[in-house]
Amino acid sequence: MNTKALKVFFIYTIVLAGFVVLGTIALYLFKSKPTYVFIVKLYYISEYSLFAFFLFYLIKNSIVKKIVIYSILPFTIISIITYFISPKSDFSNYPSLIEFLAFIVFIIYFFYEKMNIIVEYPLYQSISFWICMGLFIYFTGNFFYFLFINSSKDKEFISQMKFIYSFVTISKNCLLCIAFSASEKIENKEDILHIPSELDLDSFNPKTTLN
Repeated sequence: MNTKALKVFFIYTIVLAGFVVLGTIALYLFKSKPTYVFIVKLYYISEYSLFAFFLFYLIKNSIVKKIVIYSILPFTIISIITYFISPKSDFSNYPSLIEFLAFIVFIIYFFYEKMNIIVEYPLYQSISFWICMGLFIYFTGNFFYFLFINSSKDKEFISQMKFIYSFVTISKNCLLCIAFSASEKIENKEDILHIPSELDLDSFNPKTTLN
């Protein structure tokens, strides 16, 4: 945890474990579905906020950083509104769809930004890259799960969707575990070489010709 981004991600793992314990107690010990739904809604807000801070420390562009961090407030408001207007024992998938779509865009920009710079070590050797890759697979793979899960009451369809959700989630967790076999180097300004956009190697013409 030698970077702020990894420290935020470590906090996320602790928060996730805490919400799992609370949700399990509410659902199986107290058998209260409304309490379980409330805990899950709080978790979604916490998850979005921590992932936003995680990407905030990874992304270099100041404008995009502000968009990422300021998106926490509207997402929180939308989550609170949907919680109060929806039945207390039912899940509303709209906040999850917004979260997934937002982070798909943010992570794609993170990859784009990294592709436009050269560092002294390969990108795939960093922990942050594999964490973002695991999250990208999770968000893209489960986006359609939350989009279509309530569109049909067919048991076979629901079973297949849940299988896809489980497969994608397990794949994400495996990538997150693999991530920590890599290393994370603190990037300094002198470590990054920006390639000038106006550079055109094909336009080189020798001043002299050979006879």
